[in-house]
Amino acid sequence: MANKFSVMRVISSHAVLQADCGNTIYGTADAGSETRLEITGGTTLTAIADENGRWEIVLPPFSASREAYVFTFTNGGAELRFDDILFGDLFHISGQSNMELPMFRTTDPLAPEEFPSCGYIREFRVPVECRFGKDDVCEDFTGGEWKTAVPENVPDMSAAGFWFAYEIYNKYKIPVGLLNTSAGGAPIEGRLPYKMLSELGWYDDFLKECTADGYMERVTSGDAERAAKRTERLDSLDGISGAVFSDTVRFTECTVPLDFDENEELRGFCGRIWFRKSFEIPGDADLSDAVLILGTITDADVTYVNGELVGETTYMYPPRIYPVPAGTLIHGTNTVHVRVDVQCARGGFTKGKDYCLKLGDRLIPLSGAWEYATAAKIPWEKGGTFFPGLPLGVYGAMTSPAFRIRCRALLWYQGESNCNHPDRYAFLFRNTVAFFRERYGYDIPVITTQLCNYDDPFAGGSDCWARLRQAQLECLAVPGTDMAVTIDAGEDNDLHPRDKKTVGKRLALCAMRLLYGDTDIKPSVYCESAVCSGAGRVLLGFTDNSRVRLDGSRPDMFNIITASGKLPAQSAELTENGVLLTFAHGTLPEKVRCEWSNAPEAVVLRDDAGIPISPFEINIGKEII
Repeated sequence: MANKFSVMRVISSHAVLQADCGNTIYGTADAGSETRLEITGGTTLTAIADENGRWEIVLPPFSASREAYVFTFTNGGAELRFDDILFGDLFHISGQSNMELPMFRTTDPLAPEEFPSCGYIREFRVPVECRFGKDDVCEDFTGGEWKTAVPENVPDMSAAGFWFAYEIYNKYKIPVGLLNTSAGGAPIEGRLPYKMLSELGWYDDFLKECTADGYMERVTSGDAERAAKRTERLDSLDGISGAVFSDTVRFTECTVPLDFDENEELRGFCGRIWFRKSFEIPGDADLSDAVLILGTITDADVTYVNGELVGETTYMYPPRIYPVPAGTLIHGTNTVHVRVDVQCARGGFTKGKDYCLKLGDRLIPLSGAWEYATAAKIPWEKGGTFFPGLPLGVYGAMTSPAFRIRCRALLWYQGESNCNHPDRYAFLFRNTVAFFRERYGYDIPVITTQLCNYDDPFAGGSDCWARLRQAQLECLAVPGTDMAVTIDAGEDNDLHPRDKKTVGKRLALCAMRLLYGDTDIKPSVYCESAVCSGAGRVLLGFTDNSRVRLDGSRPDMFNIITASGKLPAQSAELTENGVLLTFAHGTLPEKVRCEWSNAPEAVVLRDDAGIPISPFEINIGKEII
């Protein structure tokens, strides 16, 4: 059978390839046929397809530059031509939704900003695809294309990745490529092959289930049937939606934002509920380009203004930013109706978010007094299966093909989906790095993003994010790694904080230090020791005490852990030998914790550049790293 002449997907127009090394290019063609590659400037290379129709060419090293090349592949009468190919630094960026999050999701709807652009920054975003067979591994990505960071493309690029690349390009003036294999909700186990997962022994029952023939089809069909029955039941019980825009439905007063758990009638509610609010628009207001902003809502909403549909969202995380069509609003009294469907029994309008109508520079506040009417209440039931959130899921189609592409480093922003088992994370991370390096064939440097501050309502414990951060800190013992601390770059009420510029800049600082040998970038400062220095006194030592900066106004951000519990520090004082803590003595301290919660109330330790020092837990007389 004839093989279609093809070239790996990452080789296409606008690609960025890794400079100063050999890059392997592969593809398919008829067995025994010759593939010829001509590169502008005079380089010509050839390869013969093997008996399976696979061919491979290894490029000689090209220096990093802003000179664009044309690659022309020919095989018999077939030709594939790709323009505008650059050599620079190619970074494999991966993880879950906070690496995937596009630029447009990071803009403040009350103060939109124009994003910068740069023709020498490019991203190849791999489509999210799951596979669960034992040996269901792709040789190449099944989709994706290179996008140059021009104004029309920047809004859809990875925000953390873009700001990282922007810093690197502006400093070194070399092209920067981003190979983006991130997938929202993907745990670290999702990036590992069947053999590794089966050897761990933690996933035996799941692996037996997911590798059976027809697993995804069977689960998808079951989920769809359950969802249809749920909707049918809601619709059959819903006695008010057909009349909700009239005056016949009885509403009860409430306040928005609203946590359902704080309302006796709505605590644990699952089902459908309507909210409404009337508001006034002054006669001199410009009604064009109006935007309705409703924070975030758990779980799904369908939103109307004056009876006209303006937007809907099917799950809890995205911000509700709904443009209001022209002719919908009027001067005088207007009404917004929001239908909320709750499946998780933790419904509500997220506190601390903006709720308003934006009319140009004028804001009409919408928080405060609202009303609600229950349409249908049903028991809690399992939601649909989220395949990217499962072990093995994103390995075969999204992760494995990346190992054949030469990259300068791996940027890893992941961990949120592992917070229910934080004690496993350090082991999994170390094994993942070792496996990735084995598959790459070289010790690829790895730069991680430590989890930021977030008060996760679905987390596995009040300190599970703190414990995951500790695991990430301990993973710095792996050679050739670095970590961006972002404990001050989050939002305690949002899994997807907008401030990805800080994340990108700190990842770039790590790269400048680890990859580029930039001596102007000082090493990160970490706590490395805790020593009892007398009754009720513990001295914390750091990798560079001279660079530590302390906000001593919150000594309670340090906790002394004893056999009988924890004690907040009574005072924290910066000395030339580190930070001296005092506490109510009487019991022998075992550990010290700093900023130890999912969302610490304050950041008390920074270095001399203002970058936070990682939160930590350290045993008395022990080292962390």
